[in-house]
Amino acid sequence: MKGWFARVGSTGFLVPACKASSEIVGRLGAGEGLVMSVKKVRSLSWHNMYFGCCRAIGQNCEPERDEDSIDAELRIRAGHFDVMFVEGHEIRVPKRIAFDKLSADEWANLWRKLDYAMQEGFGFDFEAWKRRAA
Repeated sequence: MKGWFARVGSTGFLVPACKASSEIVGRLGAGEGLVMSVKKVRSLSWHNMYFGCCRAIGQNCEPERDEDSIDAELRIRAGHFDVMFVEGHEIRVPKRIAFDKLSADEWANLWRKLDYAMQEGFGFDFEAWKRRAA
């Protein structure tokens, strides 16, 4: 079982961050505990920011593209892919970027490459976009 928890306030209490995690906690009886292995993941705001960039890029493509196709292309342009050979043809398959696949540090490293891919592939200036959104 995997559970996702978020720190709340200055007290350091952890609370379930999704329905599945709430269900895990809900199955515990009074006085029961959990043993957890801790892995710090990137923040939800980073996740939302990235897919916001993908949506903005897709809306400015002709023809318009969805955020998933932009995301896949950016991951490939950033070098975050596996290679498969199908009938002698090289196929680049984007690696996953799910919260359980990349730590916060790994995401920060990938973000620099994704930012460069957005600029080079689509002329997308993240910093200017962020200032306009604020």
